[in-house]
Amino acid sequence: MQEIHQDVLETAIDHLAEKGFFIWDDFIAKDEVSNLINTIKQDKAAGEFKKAGIGKQVLHQVDSSIRGDYIEWVDRQHPAPVVQKFINKIDELRTYINQTCYLGLKDFECHFAIYPENTFYKKHIDRFQQNAHRVLSFVLYLNENWQKGDGGELGIYPDKEEHIVEPVAGRLILFRSEILHEVLLSHKERISLTGWMLDKDMSLTFLQ
Repeated sequence: MQEIHQDVLETAIDHLAEKGFFIWDDFIAKDEVSNLINTIKQDKAAGEFKKAGIGKQVLHQVDSSIRGDYIEWVDRQHPAPVVQKFINKIDELRTYINQTCYLGLKDFECHFAIYPENTFYKKHIDRFQQNAHRVLSFVLYLNENWQKGDGGELGIYPDKEEHIVEPVAGRLILFRSEILHEVLLSHKERISLTGWMLDKDMSLTFLQ
């Protein structure tokens, strides 16, 4: 990966193996953060965001008492160059992790997420029993000028430990999808780009 130093990649792999997660500050540049925020604003104004639900397929439901965000799925067809650049970077990261850890990662999926003021996402895991293809989860935070007290932190609980991750702009957290986690109450709008590295090809829809 040309944009990421080898020592950071090796540290990320070590932390994933030992702790189950890795916090990566400045994963993208400040101008990319701003461009992604502008893209989200434009897409929101165009009506591209929908209320997020929980569960997959026939078990899918919308329940604001559990989850309060709005999402827009994004992929290589999105017209914004900054989205394409991020997707390429994540795909390069997936390839490197695969070559190093042999996790069988074949693809990934991701979406923009907007948490309005006073919303949250209760404790959950990302690896569904009825759809166990999610192996690694990642969240890129896009909250410029975030300050303590704004809320919206990620609570992550590997091996009965508690870690609170502040949603600072440009920060990426990468973690195993079976780890329990939650989005704490956000006191102001919180935005991110959230995704999952999968052990299946997204084009194989019969596996979904």
